[in-house]
Amino acid sequence: MLTEIMGQQGQGAGLHSLQATLGCELQGDLSVRGFWRLGYNRQDQDFLTFDSETLPWTVATPSALHIKKLWETQGPRADLVKTFLRVTCLAQLWRYLASWRGLLENT
Repeated sequence: MLTEIMGQQGQGAGLHSLQATLGCELQGDLSVRGFWRLGYNRQDQDFLTFDSETLPWTVATPSALHIKKLWETQGPRADLVKTFLRVTCLAQLWRYLASWRGLLENT
């Protein structure tokens, strides 16, 4: 992933960073909203984001447009990412909440 982005940005050797934040949020109506945010080279904003509600990848900077187009055809499939965020992530969130509930009840 980092190599693809570096290549599209015309960047080679040197220090580069890719930060990914992936998560899901349980809404008040018990629906789930998932997200995957990518930051590149410590920019003050996200580079590329995926939201399970809005679907396709959203470009936060013009330099991410080519990666967005590439990923829409060859990268992580939106339906698989959406399923992961809404099903797998939610299952892990429920396990996490249950374990914390158990800890709090024992104190």
